[in-house]
Amino acid sequence: MKDYFKDDEYWRVHIDKKLEDDIWIDEYKKYFSNSGKCLDLGCGIGQYSQKFINYGYDVTSSDISDIALTKVKEFNNNVKKVDMRDKLPFKSNEFDVVFANLSIHYFSDIDTQKLMQEIKRILKRGGIFVGSVNGIQGYTAIKDTAEEIEHHYWLNKGKYVRLFDKKDLMKYLNIFEIIEVDERETVRFEHKKNYFIFICKK
Repeated sequence: MKDYFKDDEYWRVHIDKKLEDDIWIDEYKKYFSNSGKCLDLGCGIGQYSQKFINYGYDVTSSDISDIALTKVKEFNNNVKKVDMRDKLPFKSNEFDVVFANLSIHYFSDIDTQKLMQEIKRILKRGGIFVGSVNGIQGYTAIKDTAEEIEHHYWLNKGKYVRLFDKKDLMKYLNIFEIIEVDERETVRFEHKKNYFIFICKK
């Protein structure tokens, strides 16, 4: 399998671009205790890490991108380079919140299921898993160039991408207590994006 973040190409291109505000997490604050440990899994440049720090959490910002983590270190020294295809380098029952915004859509069915089990492992009992995934509507943008590898999983221009419908998402989240699943639309780097928000509990 090719690297899903080969040569850090994504953040080499995007690191200095303005990231449109889509801090949807404030709408779900009622689910957070605003204390304890939070893992921002696939944190990118850390706009959500900043949010959870402001909420009152001790935040670990993790990503596979060295470029992104260097940016995050400007406000959070607690960073960890993580490849989500591997066993997550954290203790069992370590985190009160695991947050994953548009960061778990690169993987095969098997690897996605393994990742869900790993997230469950590192969450404390009663901990919250919250995040978002790309919606299946995104297929229209890649249909002429993408090769389908397995159901709703494509290789497009050398990069792997998984797009979710609600049934897919519920399948992967069914090891948790599913609290909310919401459909949303935003603009990210000048492109329209449809996605699902999910809130789960261990």
